[in-house]
Amino acid sequence: MTKEVTYFEVWNEEDLLEGFQRKEEYILIQGEYNHEVKKLVGTKLSDEELLGVELGSSGLVYVFSELVYKVLNVFSDEPKTKKKLEDAIRQYNVKLDEEKRIILYLRQFDY
Repeated sequence: MTKEVTYFEVWNEEDLLEGFQRKEEYILIQGEYNHEVKKLVGTKLSDEELLGVELGSSGLVYVFSELVYKVLNVFSDEPKTKKKLEDAIRQYNVKLDEEKRIILYLRQFDY
């Protein structure tokens, strides 16, 4: 028995912020906004990229990198909404569907 997945569809920045605020399990990026989200996704490392370093450092690299990220974010000149998006997107993993659309899903569902 498989669970039917329902996607929260996003067409713009406001929709994405709403999805993050509601802590939607699955977010599907639609239309031209897909290109913008690809740039945001590029700001975070995937779990596979972090795995080797974290194992070798007993997780201290993750703690240190989050601390550095938060400090840099405080002094950044970027708009508040972009900072919110970057911060929230770090709670999600990313995959592409058959049509090369971005699907964000909460990290906690991987465990």
